[in-house]
Amino acid sequence: MKMTSLIAALVVTAALTAPGQDGVIQDVKHGAKKVGETIKDGLETAGEKTKETAKTVGRKTKRLPRP
Repeated sequence: MKMTSLIAALVVTAALTAPGQDGVIQDVKHGAKKVGETIKDGLETAGEKTKETAKTVGRKTKRLPRP
């Protein structure tokens, strides 16, 4: 009888915690997606700034007298 009660308690506990875990997993996925988008946006911005800087440096070096 004790073993049956223990098994029943474990099954009930597992059944009750499973939906809660699914919500946590969805939250983690959503958070990871937002972080990925933020990183992507940051890299795009850095790429644009690098390109602008390269153009500026290129224009300034063209104006310098060559030795």
